[in-house]
Amino acid sequence: MAKAENPLQEFSNREELVQLAGYGEEKLSTVLVTGTILCEACLNGGTQLHAWPVSGALVYVECHTGGKWSKTTSSQAMSTDEYGDFLIDLPSHLHGIPNLERTCSVKVLRLPQNSVCRPAHARKQKALELSSVRNGIRNYSAGEIKFLQVTSKPLQACTQKGSNDKQIAY
Repeated sequence: MAKAENPLQEFSNREELVQLAGYGEEKLSTVLVTGTILCEACLNGGTQLHAWPVSGALVYVECHTGGKWSKTTSSQAMSTDEYGDFLIDLPSHLHGIPNLERTCSVKVLRLPQNSVCRPAHARKQKALELSSVRNGIRNYSAGEIKFLQVTSKPLQACTQKGSNDKQIAY
């Protein structure tokens, strides 16, 4: 009786098999999430919001996969830089989530202890928006996540003038 031939035997080592299967140490795609954390205030009783960056805020991406076997997965928390900006390189296991922009959101874990800001509303997450796809890299943006200065009162005239759909005060 003839022995069945395995076509994968032509590959001599593990690295070649891993590469063929599309797995391994070499990163096949990149998914980046960016955004900015700001603190804003209505200064001197005026009607214009003034904003400044929050450095050292901890943010992360959380994804909820629905269905019968619902589960939550998240990325490692990252700190904002001196400009309030963050860049999160999502781990590979989150890359294949369908409709990432509807399934995942950016959450602020905590503000720095010395921050003069506090959440303005109960909402503590920000949806993602696909901003670009190029050379195997998908970029999502959470836009600006705004917090209100502790001593500032959220005057309706001030908050209505300074806000738009893409900027949500927390």
